[in-house]
Amino acid sequence: MDRVERIESAIVAGAEDLFEDANIRVDLRSTTREDLHTTIRIAKDFYDFLVTHGESPNGEQIDYMAGTIRSGIDEFYLLAYSCRSVIGNGGTKSFDPHEHWDFPALRERFMRGFEHLADPDVSAADRLASLFALTHFELVFLARHFPSAIFAERASDSMTINESLQSIKKMIGGNASWTRDAG
Repeated sequence: MDRVERIESAIVAGAEDLFEDANIRVDLRSTTREDLHTTIRIAKDFYDFLVTHGESPNGEQIDYMAGTIRSGIDEFYLLAYSCRSVIGNGGTKSFDPHEHWDFPALRERFMRGFEHLADPDVSAADRLASLFALTHFELVFLARHFPSAIFAERASDSMTINESLQSIKKMIGGNASWTRDAG
């Protein structure tokens, strides 16, 4: 059994009947075990990306990882809607937003958080809360590197959104402005 399956099994075992009907979606707010599996698999892929590429991934690597994260957006949301009562009733602490872009800090927090998912003493509610916190970090990474990873060889950590957009503007020869102060 691989790491994704172990984490998934631990969550399912402790989540009572939340994942009982493994592959039947009743409505848009119900979840399937596949939503859980996809969310954990993408977290594992992001963890592997952080381990493999360290603090200096290139644009192509970032774009690939961003695509992986984007592929699970529907599953992230469906799982979150379905788990509101489990997370809310589980006595878990509130989510800590990653407010400032600091890739080394995000990397460290994500890696530590993913390793926490495998801890045998963690409840299903805490695992789910941790999984959603990890998903939040993935989305922060995705938002930070869009669209610069698509248009640049290396999406620099110091490149601001405005700098990315100005770079795109120069590449396409446009004269539109994306800043509020432009005349």
